[in-house]
Amino acid sequence: MSVDQFKQFAAYNKWANARLYAAALDLPELSYRLHIGVFFGGLHGTLNHLLLTDRLWLKRLTGEGDHPNRLDAILYEDRMELARARIAEDERLITVIENTMKQR
Repeated sequence: MSVDQFKQFAAYNKWANARLYAAALDLPELSYRLHIGVFFGGLHGTLNHLLLTDRLWLKRLTGEGDHPNRLDAILYEDRMELARARIAEDERLITVIENTMKQR
């Protein structure tokens, strides 16, 4: 795989997360927080888990960043804070890839 492909994947990841979060933030609070029997409870738990796993992998790849030791941890209780953290993590991923390109 080329670095350009990784850049494309990171850009797609950012785009997909933006669409996902736009839909999630548009939901009424009750629907957003509804526990529906999935592993992480519902949408809020799942979105927290996805952010957590991205942080976990970036920590493994770069040696930088923090993440909890539990995969079901709630990083952000407030969904707007979660959305801002998601945006920052997507930018971090893009930066990691760009910095990797510069080092080659």
